[in-house]
Amino acid sequence: MSRTEMNSDGRGLLRWTVGSAVVWGGTFLAASVAGALIAGVNPLANLGPVGALTAIGFTVGGLVGPLARGLAARRRSK
Repeated sequence: MSRTEMNSDGRGLLRWTVGSAVVWGGTFLAASVAGALIAGVNPLANLGPVGALTAIGFTVGGLVGPLARGLAARRRSK
């Protein structure tokens, strides 16, 4: 499906999904880097755990985005 074929509802869902994934991924990235710095280790030397937590954050955000969109739409319709 090309971009021109997607209806406005699909674009809204995609926007919420990507936006939420970016916010949650960034939050998990910041938390894992802060945790590494608090522990006194170099976050770049421990890229595995930092990257894993960031990937988890993106996944959580991608799943929460459509849920949040549905809740927001339901709240607006009342």
